[in-house]
Amino acid sequence: MLIDWDILPGAPGMRAGAERKAIAAERLSAVRVVTAPDAQFDGRTHHHEHEQLFILLKGEARLTVGGETITAKPGDMVFFPSGVSHGLAGVGPEGAEYYEIFAPARTDQLPGWIGPSIINYD
Repeated sequence: MLIDWDILPGAPGMRAGAERKAIAAERLSAVRVVTAPDAQFDGRTHHHEHEQLFILLKGEARLTVGGETITAKPGDMVFFPSGVSHGLAGVGPEGAEYYEIFAPARTDQLPGWIGPSIINYD
């Protein structure tokens, strides 16, 4: 099944200057995020029970994973184990575009979700 991200509804991202589009199946979910160069980052990290893959498509991203800072370039993939603190600390001057893949599925990121978030801020 081909996913056409262009026809999916968008929603604000976790920070000002970001937009996300999300899909979910029974066992995994995926989010496509476009972050503007002027997006605001508060430096907070978070953790959750889900395993997560971050796949950078465009731009540059500075990530924190378990206390380590990583600078990702296009094509890089970063793994966040379940329960490990992580977060996006900033993007480069062009902004960034990336996928986040979660297992099990994060239905709290779907448009229209009215339940609680699964994120625990550190």
